[in-house]
Parts: sequence; C-alpha cells; structure tokens
Amino acid sequence: MVELNPLGILLAAVFLCSMGFLFFWMFRVPPALPLPAVKVHTSVEAVHKILVPIIEAIPSERAVELACRFGNGKQAELVLVHVIVVPHMLPLDAPIPERERVAREALELGQVIARRYGRNARTHIIRHRNAAEGILRVADEERVDAIVLGVGLKSRVPGEWGKTSAEILQRANCEVLLDKVPMSARPRALQA
Repeated sequence: MVELNPLGILLAAVFLCSMGFLFFWMFRVPPALPLPAVKVHTSVEAVHKILVPIIEAIPSERAVELACRFGNGKQAELVLVHVIVVPHMLPLDAPIPERERVAREALELGQVIARRYGRNARTHIIRHRNAAEGILRVADEERVDAIVLGVGLKSRVPGEWGKTSAEILQRANCEVLLDKVPMSARPRALQA
C-alpha cells in the first residue's frame, strides 16, 4: 500500500509548479516588435567607435560622460580629439604653447571622466584651420560610428561653435549625437 506524506505532497507540488513555470517561460513567444524599432535597435548596437570633440569645458565633459554611457554595453572604443584652430597668418606647425597646454589639460580631464566609467580613451591633438574640418577628418580617419558633441557655453569666438556643430551635423559620415547643456548647468555668472 502507498502511504502519502504531507511533506512529500508539498514537495511534489512545488516541483510541478516550478517545472510548469519554467516551461511556460521557455516556450512563450515574445511580442512582435515593429520593423522600425528593430532597425533602431540594430543601428544603436552597431556603434563600436565613438568620437568626442573636446572644445568647451562643461559641454565636453558631459559629452564624454554621455559617450561612455552610450557605448558602455557594447564596450565601444572611445576617441577624444581636441582641434587647435591655427589662424591663417601662422603656419600649421607654429608653436602655440597656451593652446597646446589647454588641449592637453582638456584631454586629460576627458580621460579621467572615461576612467571613472571604467573606459580607456585614446586622444588626439590636431592642428587645423577649421575646427569642424579637423573633427571630420579625424572621424573619417578613425572610421567612427558616432560623434558625440556637447554644446552650450560660449567661451570662444561668438558663434563659432554653432557653425562648427552645424557643419558636423551636415557633413558627418556617421551618426551625430548633440547634447546641449541645460541652463541649470551653466555658472551663474554666465546666466542671462
């Protein structure tokens, strides 16, 4: 004769429920996604190398952070570039110690931010007559999948960054992400 133990019945019920849930989870069909959503996901997953132009302090720092977060799941390679805009009256290789120092410091800060996210970033300092041309040249040479631009504060020639970002948006052969610094991130002295 078979004797039924309440503990055995309970264990059998737990086992059967667990197996039932496991089979339900394994064999359920996920809901179909619309084709545009699949294409967007595929496009974002295809980003393996990201270029971040380092120009202005706060926007560039935010752009490095955004690039690290954007490329984190894919372990995308991060490339930081600072373009030293050389006036036409000087030769391209003319020493400009102050601008070179600022470029090195800006790229070092970008690397510190990248390391905070566990990422290593390669850096480039290039000299060019036009910031946008220099950025686009590096983007083409490096074959980047995306450029992350930070815009906001105007500490340089008025209107120059606007022209630079517009030219990059129009001429880049890759995706361009634009991050505008919110007013709350601006120093109070610069708020209107």
